[in-house]
Amino acid sequence: MTAICCIIAIITARSSSDLKRVGLALLAAAMLHNLIGYFLGYWGARALRLNVVDARTVAVEVGMQNGGMASGLAMNTLHSMKAALAPAIFGPWQNVSGSILASWWRSRPAPANPEKAA
Repeated sequence: MTAICCIIAIITARSSSDLKRVGLALLAAAMLHNLIGYFLGYWGARALRLNVVDARTVAVEVGMQNGGMASGLAMNTLHSMKAALAPAIFGPWQNVSGSILASWWRSRPAPANPEKAA
């Protein structure tokens, strides 16, 4: 966790001028990407007739991406701090949204007969 925080700090510091210019739009895009992933993951799984527990699992898998790996690829392969900025923003957001979603689902347990629930 410390290493990830350091990487995010380096990326945001080195891209601070770009972040100031596109920060809100980038945050909105990251949030939308993440929320669409949760939505399509859940409802796509339900459309394929998976039960509620499995659909929730698919939603988390689709909605959460590997921001650390994306940042590393952008820096080491593309040699671009600008390209690494999006996953550096997306990573912390997905951890927040994933925790919120997990807490919300925890307070709403899956039905006893998960095959019939929506």
